[in-house]
This record gives sequence, C-alpha cells and structure tokens, in this order.
Amino acid sequence: MALFWAMIAGQSAFALPAFYKMFKAKYKWTGGCNVCHFSKKGGDSPNPYGRAFLHNGMNQSTFLRIEETDSDKDGFSNIAELLARSYPGDAASTPENVEPSNVLSASDEALDIDDGDVFSFDDADATEDTGSSDFLGGVFGDLIFGGALDIRRPTRGQDLIPDRDNWNSGTTLIHVAEFVVTTNVGDHVSILGEQLLTTSPLGTQVADDHGFVYAILTGLPVLPKGASMKIGRFRHGFGIDTKSDAAANPLYNLVRKNIGFISDRGFQLNGFVGPVSYVLSLADGPDSLRTVTEGTVGTGIRIGPHGSGGGVLKPIRNNSPPLFVHVNGTLPVFGKRIWLGASYFDGNSYPFNPINGDVNPSTLLYKRRVGLATSFKLWRFDLAAEWVRGQDTQLLKYLYIPIPSEDRNATVEGYYLHAELPLTETLDVRLKYDVWNPNMEKFSTFAFNQEPDEQVWSTLGGALTWHFTEGALARLVYQVNNVEKPTRSAAIIPQLLVEF
Repeated sequence: MALFWAMIAGQSAFALPAFYKMFKAKYKWTGGCNVCHFSKKGGDSPNPYGRAFLHNGMNQSTFLRIEETDSDKDGFSNIAELLARSYPGDAASTPENVEPSNVLSASDEALDIDDGDVFSFDDADATEDTGSSDFLGGVFGDLIFGGALDIRRPTRGQDLIPDRDNWNSGTTLIHVAEFVVTTNVGDHVSILGEQLLTTSPLGTQVADDHGFVYAILTGLPVLPKGASMKIGRFRHGFGIDTKSDAAANPLYNLVRKNIGFISDRGFQLNGFVGPVSYVLSLADGPDSLRTVTEGTVGTGIRIGPHGSGGGVLKPIRNNSPPLFVHVNGTLPVFGKRIWLGASYFDGNSYPFNPINGDVNPSTLLYKRRVGLATSFKLWRFDLAAEWVRGQDTQLLKYLYIPIPSEDRNATVEGYYLHAELPLTETLDVRLKYDVWNPNMEKFSTFAFNQEPDEQVWSTLGGALTWHFTEGALARLVYQVNNVEKPTRSAAIIPQLLVEF
C-alpha cells in the first residue's frame, strides 16, 4: 500500500505513506503502488503517471494539474482512467480493460518522455491555477492528518516452544505509529511529519525508530528535472530497506545491523535518469555516545540511542557524516520485471552488538558498505533478497580499551531472503531469513553448528497476516534467533495494526 512514498525517496513502503493518503483522499481509491510504479509493491522506478506526479510538485494540487494529461499514451486522460479505476501509468490498463498488466506494456516506451532537458528551468514558472485550498490565504493547502494504532505483545524465551519456565509472560506495546501530518506550501514545497509516538523524541539526532519531520522541494530551477530535495529528519535508504515495510512489520531486515541506525537528520536528492532512480543522501550521523554502566552490554541489555538500558549520554563531534548512495531500476526478463538495486554507505556509525543482535551506541566505527538487492515475482511468490559486504574500522578515539592495529579492521557480510505468498485476497504468509557476520576472518557466515561465543547472528522467522478490512490487519509472527547455536532464542509477536 505504499503508493507514492518510494517514488519520491527511493524508500519504501512504510505503513502510512503520506502521499498514499493524499491520493486516497482525492480519488477515494486504494489502487496500490502500481498507480505510480511499475511494481505492485512499489519501490521501483516510477511509471509515466508517477513521473508526471514527480515533475509537477508532488502535492495535492499536482493531481489536478495532471488530470487532463494522458501519461501512458493509451488514448485516455489520467482522470478518465482514475474514475474508471484503471491505471493511468500502464497503457495495458484502460477504462475498457481496467486490470493492470503483469508484463511489459507499451507504457514502458513512455519512459523517455520529456527527458530531453536535464534541468527544469523552462518549467519553473509553468504552474496552472489548480484551485487549491485557501487555507491561510492560499499559502498553505491540503492539510492531511493520519496515523495508525499499532498494538503488539512480544513474548520471548530460550526454547523453540513456549513453556512456563523459559518464556516470559510478554509485554503489551501500544503506540500510535507513524502519526502523519502533511501539507504543501504553494506548488513546489511539501511539508511532512511522521512520528512514532511516544517512544521517539524529535530532538534525538540519530534514532532507531521511524520518526520523520522534513520538507520536500520539487520543481525548482536548481534541481534536475523530475528531482526532489528532502531536508529534515527521515529514514535513509540502503538496499532492500528501500522496498520493505519494516516500520509496520516485526520481520525486520538488515538495516539496523548493517548501518547502525534508522532515521537521522540530513538532506537527500531523489530523481531518475531514464529508467534508473537514484538517491543521494548525506546524514548528520551520531552526535553522542551512551557510556554504559558496568555490565550493561555484557548482560545483553539493549542500549538504545534514547537511553534504554542505562548509562550516561556523552556528546561527541562526528568527523565523518554518513553518505548514502542508492540506484535502482527494473529490467525486463522473459516478459517480466525484476527490480534491482545497488547501494553504498560511507561514514561513522554505531557498531553491531553481537550480544543481543542490536546496535551498541557506546562507541563508533568507520563503516564502508556495498550492497546488492533484488525483488521479483516467481509464480505466486513475491521474492526479495539482499547481499551486503563492507569493512569496519575501530576508531582509536572512541576505544575504552586499546587493541592491536591488526585487529582494528574487520570485513563484514550479510544476507537477507524474504518470500511472501498470498493465500487468499485477505490472507498471506511471509518467511524471512537473515544472517549477519561482523568478522569474516574469524567466523564462518553459514555453519549449522556454531559455538555460543561466535558473533554471527541469524534470524529465521515467519508471519501470517490477515487483512480483515481496508486499513486494518492482524498478524502473528514467530521467529528464532541463532537457530544454529545452542543458545538460540525465540519470540512470538501478535500484532494488530489499524489505520486512521
């Protein structure tokens, strides 16, 4: 259901994308991600209608501006297709044949429309009277609120099957997830806020949650044609995280283990060249360390950037702000589309904590990462995979205990596999396996019998999801950490997610 989110950020499918809510409020239709993308899951390059939305402001007034255009060149205007519930970016879907195509269609040939000019100088002032809201004298318009109630009850234990002695009784987590407020200022600026209440203070520089507040600038002469600039605090895209629904799904991907944080302040340039979408992002990076009390890390208590687990906050100067680069595109293979993405990361960040599989913000590492990701459909399965490799370098200024120079560098590696199978229109099953190796020289990434002191961390999980009505789902998750070790642990997580 991530309709416009991935298109503007190269990022994906969070539970409540604001642009999806804009579209739904305007047309009273939940058409799916392929209204603006080639893929039903989103996250790939925008289709012709998606590109028209990108280039004309990405706000509520944009819909009016492009309604009379025939983006996919199928002989029907965009508004005619939307009213008929066909897809204005897919030439194979028309008011006479509303079903979207699963194969390449003539609309693919429209990818190079209006791409002759790299920059949008000629179009900067070509805005029409869109009849947008007169809110605050017409300066602000189309204020939209939304969110979701997310209720979970994680129950954890040391055995694979719950029993009274080795499993806890569970903890109920109730919060408003991704509270959304969005509006636009004129035709070229959108302002969006998404906040995970009550666990994520907006002042926190680097966070392991999903709180966002930022402005999106589009259609300005200084930007490449069809590009947008994002400024504020948001989720930075790397690898498969640009397509996953990690904010709404307890079956997480590798991003926390890999990058070391989720959201951060910074700025980001998003756009496309031909069929390739790109994201260039510069984050502020960690600006504090949490000096832990004795035994905190050793006992495996999670030390979150917000201070859970104790310790003392110590401000620092980060001399290497993280840089993100991500490109993706969709290739035709045997008449089908395969999404491919490549990512690069460079900068100082929190290290992986092998004690609990989370992050350890008591120190910083210099990280370099490269990653390849793919997503495609095979029969009824939606498949996704990611491979990551890089190098971690210990920074002497943040070490409490000096280590030999030959032990300061480590090659890291990670793999992620995900499969989703729809059982019915409202029921689906997901399976996930990931493994993270923080030191390939010392540990084997894949081994069926690992010792407890080996720092490789794996997660095997599955989820059954029931979409019992529009905007609401019930999910049951079961996952096992380190199934290859005698110290394996497991968790059962029932979840109820209701949008509003």
